[in-house]
Amino acid sequence: MLNSLVDLAKESCSDKRRELLGQVSALFIADADRYTSEEMTLFTGVLKKLINDAETQDKAKLSARLAHVDETPNDLALELASDDAAIAKYMLQYSNSLTRDDLILLARSKGQDHLLAISKRDHLESRLTDILLERGEQPVRRSIADNPGAELSEWGMRLLMKLAGSDAPLRESMTHRADLSAEHFEKLISLLPEDQGESVRKMHAQNSQLVEKILHDAGKAVAGGSLERRRSRLDAKVALKDIRSGKTSLNEVFLAYSLSRNLFDLAFILAEVSSLDQKYVTNVMIRYEIDGVAVLCRALSIGTSEFNMFCKARGAHLKLSKNAIDNWMRDYQLLSEEEAQRVLRFIKVRLKMAEAA
Repeated sequence: MLNSLVDLAKESCSDKRRELLGQVSALFIADADRYTSEEMTLFTGVLKKLINDAETQDKAKLSARLAHVDETPNDLALELASDDAAIAKYMLQYSNSLTRDDLILLARSKGQDHLLAISKRDHLESRLTDILLERGEQPVRRSIADNPGAELSEWGMRLLMKLAGSDAPLRESMTHRADLSAEHFEKLISLLPEDQGESVRKMHAQNSQLVEKILHDAGKAVAGGSLERRRSRLDAKVALKDIRSGKTSLNEVFLAYSLSRNLFDLAFILAEVSSLDQKYVTNVMIRYEIDGVAVLCRALSIGTSEFNMFCKARGAHLKLSKNAIDNWMRDYQLLSEEEAQRVLRFIKVRLKMAEAA
């Protein structure tokens, strides 16, 4: 079958080649984790032949799809990441197939649009961040400041603190970073109007308290089996794969597991999707307070009706009254998705720092 695809890749008609590119990429994504090394080599060869003459929009679509597939061969990912920014941005921001050395090479040689895409990655080592800050212009530097997954060297932190004095958006982003020293935090607060400074200080304290709740007895929660694993027609790993491939949505899976009251596997799925350790997700699920799990779900765009069903399952697990569930829903409706995502980023950095300590 793959050999015949190689022959089809030689098709000269652009419409047929575009259609074939979509079919081959879909076939590759569907079972990327099952192919042998020989099959992966054939797929890579076919895709490379097809993208050589593909139009920009077709290459961009392919890059967007393959960027989320960890099995994408490194050479194919690097080829797309080295292309025009409209094509490369997906690989640069999302692909795990690119190595640290790949990213450093691209950061040293590409233009501002490429640097901006790299600056938005979930995790950036300080060595790479330094290159982006050195070569990047204002949009790149603002993006670094706003990215809690961007590790800052001592030099990088000093640079951003200096820029914060005259760049209000960058300063705003810096106040929400979880890796600020107390000295840097107070310096930033002093640059804000008094009422805004107090608001930021209060929010920072609340977020820190939430991190403490998530950390508290997290290991014991998992070891003690506080959430019962229930039989379900859905397999968690299959469901997770379907979410990532676009066959189903997180909301649909979230609702199905809530209806079946399979909170153990739901904790696993939420942990994988949010890139959090499952012990922390399990911990917030079994605690009475709703703030931790509400932040997680709102940040992942879980709908109100789906969250309501989850609250009912959670309330039954904790043996709580309807009034308690209604209060949870009111809190959830007041929480904005943007704020939840900001808090979740803060939590991730603080948890990482706590684990390192």
